[in-house]
Amino acid sequence: MISAFLDTAEVVSGLLHAPALTERWERPSALARFRVSGLAGHLARAVFNVERWVAEPPQPDGTPIDAVAYFLAGARPTPDLDDAVPRRIRELGEQEAADGPVALVEEFDAARARLTSLLPALPPDRPVGVFAHVLPLDQCLLTRLVELVVHLDDLAVSLEIPTPPVPVEAADAVTTCLTRIAVARHGCLPLIRALSRRERAVDQIAAF
Repeated sequence: MISAFLDTAEVVSGLLHAPALTERWERPSALARFRVSGLAGHLARAVFNVERWVAEPPQPDGTPIDAVAYFLAGARPTPDLDDAVPRRIRELGEQEAADGPVALVEEFDAARARLTSLLPALPPDRPVGVFAHVLPLDQCLLTRLVELVVHLDDLAVSLEIPTPPVPVEAADAVTTCLTRIAVARHGCLPLIRALSRRERAVDQIAAF
């Protein structure tokens, strides 16, 4: 999981370096209520937060959960965009982006470099505090990998450039995680039908 996370962060870095980011910085993004700046800041937080969380002592209390349980414990799939959680997510993204696109990508690359040295030295089962939850390190990284892959596409669409491909290991991990979340939310049969029988497919099987 460490290599998938770091390699995908490298792909994200390439997108953050795209000239289109600076050109469209203050424009609306492909996500409702998000400017491109806030979306870029939110995307970068997937790396910033890992560095913040692993800097804390290992969490001794609480039963660790996996990435699927973490996402299922979160907000409902289609929250009101004026709810406190979506508003806070947008605010934090803008805070990360407050110094502009050049500063954001410099901070992102610096954090990525530090994690490249730090993460391989940590055991994959190290308990990590992730907001109100405790996850093993590898599952913590999977939650952030989902964020990187999903929002990489959001940002590329917002910039009107092709979405960069992610490493195979990352794609496999993220699609597996999203599939398990979708099954938990909608059941196995609707997912099977959506993937194999378009004539019986339901309209909505999204994980989020």
